[in-house]
Amino acid sequence: MPPEDQEFTDFMTEATQKAMELRQKYDKLSENNKSKFLLYIESMVRAGGTQAFMNQMNILFDTGKR
Repeated sequence: MPPEDQEFTDFMTEATQKAMELRQKYDKLSENNKSKFLLYIESMVRAGGTQAFMNQMNILFDTGKR
């Protein structure tokens, strides 16, 4: 496997693991905090649709893409 492909595979493996960890933490939240989180995400997506959500993800991961 070319190094670039391995880099992507490694990143996706780590991202998937972190997403699973966050899901486990989310599952442990109180129902009130789950609702707060969902409202936060929903408002981000509704504010500008998918593009706004992707912009926030790019900011989070500091890719510089807007």
